[in-house]
Amino acid sequence: MQYKDQLALTGKINNVGAYTRTNIPGSYRLGVELQGSSKISDWLILSGNLALSRNKIKNYTEYIDDYDNGGQKSYFHAHPDIAFSPAIVGGANVQFFPFPHYEIDLPAKYVSKEYMDNTQNEGRKLGDYYVQDLRMSYRLNFAPIREMDIIFQLNNVLNRKYEPNGYTYSSFYGGGVVTENFYFPMAGTNFMLALNIKL
Repeated sequence: MQYKDQLALTGKINNVGAYTRTNIPGSYRLGVELQGSSKISDWLILSGNLALSRNKIKNYTEYIDDYDNGGQKSYFHAHPDIAFSPAIVGGANVQFFPFPHYEIDLPAKYVSKEYMDNTQNEGRKLGDYYVQDLRMSYRLNFAPIREMDIIFQLNNVLNRKYEPNGYTYSSFYGGGVVTENFYFPMAGTNFMLALNIKL
């Protein structure tokens, strides 16, 4: 997709915590998405998806506040990545059906590194991460209830420490650029129990 004046995130937030955006004169997103599944047997299904993309701004000018002299300073960046646009996003799931009404799922997700602003600066990035979950469910059928599912889900089985989101702020201070990064870390290993009833 070729864009003119794309409204893109800047990586900053405003005074109420909302992400700020700016119009970018020229940018593009180029990629491919793949998806597939295979029923290996009556008790095993494999599935997965993969998105590969190149997300670029043709030319980007960064404006940062100048606390030494007032006003702003500008910095030019040629063909940087668009903020919050990872090049690789993938998911996979293994489904087991060991006996009737019982299902075990092993969903997994991978996201490559991405940048919190439009400068492709390695000091302002979110690192890549892989997360593995576990889900088990059991279905009961009895009158007057049509279906009742008992679900247990264990999230982040491997207890990965990762941050899928954040924001960054840079300023010119003390004769140089000062950058502050803020991250939103995800929880370690945690679990949920659920009961779904269909009448």
